[in-house]
Amino acid sequence: MSKSLRTKIRSRLWIWTASAIPAVAALALISTCARAADLTAAAGSYSDTCAKCHGPAGKGDGPKAAELKDKDGKPVAIGDLSDCAKMSKITDDEMFKELKEGGASVGKSKFMTPYGDAMEDDEIKGLVAYVRTLCKK
Repeated sequence: MSKSLRTKIRSRLWIWTASAIPAVAALALISTCARAADLTAAAGSYSDTCAKCHGPAGKGDGPKAAELKDKDGKPVAIGDLSDCAKMSKITDDEMFKELKEGGASVGKSKFMTPYGDAMEDDEIKGLVAYVRTLCKK
């Protein structure tokens, strides 16, 4: 390949790359804004549905938590969503299934309400992403 041909190819490649950079940056910005909007909506869903038992920070200390008793009248342990060690062992798919189908579907408490009839899959995925933010290392 001649030197002039290589120079021409590099020049065209640079022009294409330089013109693509703003487009890629715009897509990244849109994606970031969309994620922020999704997390804001998910935070609202969390406050409306999950915080009653799990508490605002996910520590399992919500106002309804004390009311939950097992068949022997003993308090039910509410999952601490801010516990990074425990939460790291739960996959997003497992959490999604638990939120959609309820705790019993994954071998957990029957008190964990299924939200599949009340929320769309995308809303549940947003809720999974929001719950992940409750774990602060």
